[in-house]
Amino acid sequence: MNNAPAIPFHAGPELSRAINRTDFFRLLKSAAQHYNFDSFALARISEASAPFGERDIVITNVAERRVGLFITTLKEALGTVRAKSAQFLATPVHGRSAKPEDYRSDLVFNEFLSGVFLFIPLFTPEGRRYCLVLSGERQEPDQSEIADMLLDAMRIFDKLYEEILTPEMSGRLTHREQEIVKWTSEGKTSAEIAIILGLSEHTVNSHITAAARKLDAVNRVHMVAIALRNGLVT
Repeated sequence: MNNAPAIPFHAGPELSRAINRTDFFRLLKSAAQHYNFDSFALARISEASAPFGERDIVITNVAERRVGLFITTLKEALGTVRAKSAQFLATPVHGRSAKPEDYRSDLVFNEFLSGVFLFIPLFTPEGRRYCLVLSGERQEPDQSEIADMLLDAMRIFDKLYEEILTPEMSGRLTHREQEIVKWTSEGKTSAEIAIILGLSEHTVNSHITAAARKLDAVNRVHMVAIALRNGLVT
């Protein structure tokens, strides 16, 4: 009888086989759940809107309409100084968001309040700065657990860099991104595109974010206009 502990999904053979955003979404979701976190966001660290803005997010399981609240609560949990100096952080930091005494959940429901946030800095070989943020209702992690999470995050990020980020840096839209921009130009929502292409809505939104970033667009309408002007969609 084999009593060896099972290898977590995110640390098993699925990591070496990951090639697209859906694969990495599953890996990051598995890693978050393994460490008892509910939400995750992998993003580019931004100097303009430290630690990052909505457009800087690469992959997340936070609903699009809740991302702004997620980022705001992250800043509160880390504190103003650490949030604004995120681009200089070299080691993980964590904190717990506090619920204001006058907080009224009937007016603004914030599922991230009172949760622990863990901010893990990540770097590409060229020195570009990214981060993985985990959030959930759990105890604050100790140094041993943080070390394990950092190692897992680095392994996933290295593979993500190879398969996703490097092609994105070329500035060319992938075939999937072109498909999604085309459907967006025809007025389809992310949910509708997800059904058409057999993807998750999160994956569709991630592709839209990547395409908008490559085209230097400020929103979906701008993205479609640029794509049409450049002949990327017809």
